[in-house]
Amino acid sequence: MESSKDMINKANYKVIIVGSAGSPNVAVNLLKINEKLNIPVIICIHFTSSAMETFANHIEIETGHIVKIVDQPTPIKNEIYLPKGGKDIIFISENTLNSVESEYKVHPSISKLFESLVKYADDKTTIIVLGGLGDDGKDYAKILRNKGVKFVIEKSPRFPYLPNNIAKELEMRYEQAEQSRIKDIIIRINRQALQDY
Repeated sequence: MESSKDMINKANYKVIIVGSAGSPNVAVNLLKINEKLNIPVIICIHFTSSAMETFANHIEIETGHIVKIVDQPTPIKNEIYLPKGGKDIIFISENTLNSVESEYKVHPSISKLFESLVKYADDKTTIIVLGGLGDDGKDYAKILRNKGVKFVIEKSPRFPYLPNNIAKELEMRYEQAEQSRIKDIIIRINRQALQDY
């Protein structure tokens, strides 16, 4: 029998963490769940291109989870995924990611990720919006919510602009939560995915 880390994402649960300024350390802390991952986690946080590999190593050391930098079509397993520095991370099928050259000022682009997700989104997808600047991703938030995607917005982040702009598009159809509650949500999804295999 395959171990859960080797399985392709058969239960189809996905957790996507997006953010900008002030978010990287929050994302790392949220993933310190003291459990093996039973779900793929896609991280799309605005980050300096040259620091992406260092960030990936930091996540791996701090959380104990496998982290992959996506630079070609990659089937998602129960691991953490980041785009290659300077590129955008996108879905090219329900359970396959790729990185593409960024057309945007900031990268990785949350809008590009959300746009690619529209075709494959469902109620087993949870998007966690952490603090940051700007409004990247807001144009697709409502479309994704209408397809059943659950949004969890960080309460009282250091930089509230990004989460506030996405929240406005969702018209109160999201959960706002402190970091400890967000971690509990990730743990709940992780355990549910294991039951559904």
